[in-house]
Amino acid sequence: MKNNSIKIFAKQFLQEIKKHQYIVIFHHQRPDGDCLGSQQALKLWIKKMFPDKKIYAIGSNENLFTFLDWKFNKIPSDKILSKSLGIIVDANYANRIICNELILENKLKTLIRIDHHPEKDDVNYKLRFVDSSYSSSAEQITHLIKTIDSSSIDKKISTFLYLGIYTDSGRFFYDNVTSRTHILVSWLLDTKFNVFNLHKNLSIRTIEELEFNKYVLSNYKTYKNVIYCFISYQNIKKLKLKDSNTNRVDFLANIKGYDIWIFFIQNNDQSIRVRLRSNKFNIAQLAHQYNGGGHKKASGAIIYHENQIIEMVKKASLIKD
Repeated sequence: MKNNSIKIFAKQFLQEIKKHQYIVIFHHQRPDGDCLGSQQALKLWIKKMFPDKKIYAIGSNENLFTFLDWKFNKIPSDKILSKSLGIIVDANYANRIICNELILENKLKTLIRIDHHPEKDDVNYKLRFVDSSYSSSAEQITHLIKTIDSSSIDKKISTFLYLGIYTDSGRFFYDNVTSRTHILVSWLLDTKFNVFNLHKNLSIRTIEELEFNKYVLSNYKTYKNVIYCFISYQNIKKLKLKDSNTNRVDFLANIKGYDIWIFFIQNNDQSIRVRLRSNKFNIAQLAHQYNGGGHKKASGAIIYHENQIIEMVKKASLIKD
């Protein structure tokens, strides 16, 4: 988003904040550092700017990043919801949003989407700040806050925004990290929040994760330029893994000769979550064929039978752009 475009959105965003006494902030299902950090930072910032507003951050961190101070709220009454502004961060389609029944049943007065995923949506959003040139929704919100009032940032808000940027950019590895990303991160670092402590906690690994790593390295398979691993629900239980542990697709990242790496993770209902990554090709086109989507080089999908695994792997090997 160009500077004049974000200024226009910032003005419209502020107008909506001022018009609503109640604000409900949503994150996506199966949360990650970006949606959680974006949600918490936005709640703290709005409350700081407008102390009289009632802000509800709904959902849960689902035992992720427990070293941080997460504050979630119960879903407000229907009466309050009917007067509320809903802000959805890091998500588009209703079925990907936590507590999506509130959206599907049109219980909120106004909806805004802030998202760095390129796909369209199926929700009647009044405003959209959708721009896939950002590394993360947290980077978008950082830019938004800096545009509105650069003096309004503080250590706690910066911590949550940095968490979102750092984790969703692959620790600044992915190719959607730009000079803008680093400029905005530098601005966050100027608040002197404890970035070392954040890095240290994000780097801690458990024995269960080590055992999972061993399992992946013992059970991965290859097909042409694709390296992949299937983790059955039975093995997930055996290895005592949580959802967050099984998403470590980058265990197989950047192996010479393998431009695409994929994790297939079986759920307890036998459906299989797919995590696709590439350092070369647009794998989003494949994700779209299997009930998914995402970024060109980082996407997700869902399949329902184990025999679709090799089918998907073979299709991935045929991608040429």
